[in-house]
Amino acid sequence: MPATGWRAGMQYDQHMHVRVVVPHRGLEAAKTRLASVLSPDERGDLAARLLRRVLRTAHQVVPDVVVISPSADLAILVEESSGRLLVQRGMGLNTGLDQAREEAMKEGVDTLLVLHGDLPELDAPDVEALLAAVPSGGGGGVAIAPDRRGTGTNGLALRPPDAITFRFGTDSFAAHRAAAESAGVRFAIVQRPSLAFDLDTPEDLDEWLRSGVTA
Repeated sequence: MPATGWRAGMQYDQHMHVRVVVPHRGLEAAKTRLASVLSPDERGDLAARLLRRVLRTAHQVVPDVVVISPSADLAILVEESSGRLLVQRGMGLNTGLDQAREEAMKEGVDTLLVLHGDLPELDAPDVEALLAAVPSGGGGGVAIAPDRRGTGTNGLALRPPDAITFRFGTDSFAAHRAAAESAGVRFAIVQRPSLAFDLDTPEDLDEWLRSGVTA
């Protein structure tokens, strides 16, 4: 059965199919910027904890959760966290997301929500807020959640799934805004502290550990 979808007002609509896609490099390749403070095993354990939290949190709101990754070894972790693994064929984040989007559209997905797998403070209301912010009506809509530095994109909701091209990478927040403007698609900016916090640097790790929040 297709997953039901989200509409503003926090009510599911059985006629709308929503899917969450979480891109991931794989545990061995994750969190390389933490190599100065964590061993390879510690980085892998941390990446696994963060990914489990994101998947379980997303699943509280949207039943249909997919991880796109070149690492087939993630299958058990993903399945245990109520998700499904799609093994990436090509290289690169945007390439993987394009593959996940193509499959989603073939399966009748109406709204595609992209979340990164390293959001240690993500909670269900963040997912709800991002989905509810997508502009409704004709012509499609996009909701963009920047990171706390205001340069990256931690969450992106697209209705329909091909409303804009994926522009993840350097300065992706500005790039996604520009993509929406270029396509003539209405967009909303969603700024929530727990959605904006991604764990990427040793400074991020220290702040997260001091906060007492556990993934």
